[in-house]
Amino acid sequence: MILLRAVDGVLATFAQLLFSRSRVVGAALLAACATDPRALGFGLLAVASTAVATRGLGLGEEVTSSGPYGYNALLVGLGLAHAYVFGVTSAVLVVFGAIVCVLVSAAFVSTAHRVGAPPVLTLPFVATWWLLLGVPQAFGLSAVHPVASGSSSIPIAALEGLGSLLFLPRADAGALVLVALVLHSRIAALLAVSAAGLVFLLGRVSPALLDAPLVHALVLNASFAAIALGGVFFVPSAASFGLAMVGALGAVTFALGSAGLLGRLGLPALILPFNASVLLVLFAMRQRVFDRLPKSVDFVPGTPEENLAYFQSRLARFQALYAVAFHLPFRGAWTCTQGVDGKLTHQGAWRHGFDFEVRGDDGQLFRGEGATVDEHHCHRLPVLAAADGVVVKVVNDVADNAIGAQDLKRNWGNVVVVCHAPGLYSLVAHLSQGSARVYEGQGVRRGDVLGLCGSSGRSPRPHLHFQLQASPQLGAPTLPCRFSDVVAMTRREELRLAATPCEGETVRNVAPDDELASFFRFEPGAVLVFQDHHGAAEHIEHEIDLLGNLVLRSRQRGATLHFARTDDGFTAYDPLGSSRSVLHLLRAALPRAPFDDAVGLVWTDYLPARALGSGLLRELLAPLFPGFTLDYRLEHFGERLVVRGASRKTRSDGTPQVTTTATLTRARGLIALEVVTGSTRHTATRLEDTTKPPTWLPLYAQTASSRSGESQ
Repeated sequence: MILLRAVDGVLATFAQLLFSRSRVVGAALLAACATDPRALGFGLLAVASTAVATRGLGLGEEVTSSGPYGYNALLVGLGLAHAYVFGVTSAVLVVFGAIVCVLVSAAFVSTAHRVGAPPVLTLPFVATWWLLLGVPQAFGLSAVHPVASGSSSIPIAALEGLGSLLFLPRADAGALVLVALVLHSRIAALLAVSAAGLVFLLGRVSPALLDAPLVHALVLNASFAAIALGGVFFVPSAASFGLAMVGALGAVTFALGSAGLLGRLGLPALILPFNASVLLVLFAMRQRVFDRLPKSVDFVPGTPEENLAYFQSRLARFQALYAVAFHLPFRGAWTCTQGVDGKLTHQGAWRHGFDFEVRGDDGQLFRGEGATVDEHHCHRLPVLAAADGVVVKVVNDVADNAIGAQDLKRNWGNVVVVCHAPGLYSLVAHLSQGSARVYEGQGVRRGDVLGLCGSSGRSPRPHLHFQLQASPQLGAPTLPCRFSDVVAMTRREELRLAATPCEGETVRNVAPDDELASFFRFEPGAVLVFQDHHGAAEHIEHEIDLLGNLVLRSRQRGATLHFARTDDGFTAYDPLGSSRSVLHLLRAALPRAPFDDAVGLVWTDYLPARALGSGLLRELLAPLFPGFTLDYRLEHFGERLVVRGASRKTRSDGTPQVTTTATLTRARGLIALEVVTGSTRHTATRLEDTTKPPTWLPLYAQTASSRSGESQ
């Protein structure tokens, strides 16, 4: 078991050189390293030394294979293998260099958290190498004098440039690095080849750029800058490819521009141009007003293909216009009496507005004749904050109008304006005089009462006006709005993940039901054990990460799934990692479940095609066959809850192409999953669970827990 964990850690560390988590990619890079036995030996020694150092310093058991510590120290070992002959002294220097690199990496990580948490990349390796420059000469180490490459072939020179990642500027090592890159990501491989092509295109203008070893350094730095910007830190798109080429050109520019200064200081550039170009672009792009074209990866990153699929799935599932999710600003069911492009006031720059009122059981908006404001059902009902924010404007002294009358001088009447994000404000208007429950500067949470519905301002009868706008000024133009988790009261109650209410449509928020919520038992520290349809067991650990996000993790199969459990319901996001993991079944069968016990409530969700399997062909066809829309419903049987899904696409016999079932019990939570696609049936059944100390507990608490168990 110890040996297997060690091998797994080594492969994971090698894989990180290509921004990958795949052990197969790590094995391919290890094979490339093995083309030079000295490089393989020094590299493995550096990884082992890093593992010992990180544990000894209390940095954690897994930082070697999951953080910047391992791959930076690995580069130090590979660099020393490239520069010095093998011997006891050089081996000691590798161990010493790895330990120094761990300390430097920790310092960079600590500093990064203080300046906006940029990625550390390979800066610790560069800094460590510069620190070690004078040490080998002091101990009389014999330098290796590499044979200069005389190849003029562009493909050979490109492969040698990729091989330089491992300090092995040879075609055979570079070919294996390219294989590893293709195994990791076809998008990343295309970006690397495009960046290399850019370098050779520049070489047509200045042939001096094509002389080794300069061309090797330029290809390496440009290629990895393109990979990072085109598919790792930004969602792959035409815009990200353009930005990748800008980053590649920036890496070339930095390499050439800094050569003179670094040369006078006696410092090699190494892979510093890649770091400088990527960090420059990342910091610059943070100043954009809107995060789009290209869209930054604001989720846990995976391969470029996974990043693209995750982003497309998020758009299809949640249809969010903004990072902030807005909910209906009232309790119970209200009717939209004027929507977008309304006939009366919602026109032109103010077209994206909504008016809401309440209908009684008889379908009328009022009791009796409706001659007074208090006869209208919505009058003085609570008006809620649609999302978290800060109150920036309150008007509370405008009198309510008599029925049919309007105050045209104070058009908006009594209002509350809430700031939710820079350039994103919500406004509720026509509130009842003196009913405001908040003050300017007050922080509010979604669902807090802002005031009471009234008939002030340009309001001939009581109603609630809601709009989004880009500034706090009254009368500012409106912004488009979609409300999240809207239950539409049609022939059947239908939950819509994002909705823009239309005139005449009656809508409400999810009505949380504590009994339904009790079925969704996911407790931090628990290990859920599932057996798949092949009979293999998989352990799913429930963790809380450092940002407070809920995570289900399969270390056996290298997969993770983030999820949310709010008062309104359960939401599973797209998993990353092996498609053989039970987590992909969970995402398909239980993507979302509202804690609303309304009879016949249905909802839809989107299932990407790649969630039903993996492979090169499926990835290539993904743009042409993006996925399925499934209808889901709850079935409640006492102590058992079943969530069923069926795709809208059907087979020739009329049956759904995809059906899903998730079974939960009040006592244990999720106990079974099933996904059927055509004649293929995938299942997972819950076995007896195990437990472990929650990963978010302090180390001393975990130690105390283990000691308590030993004493018993």
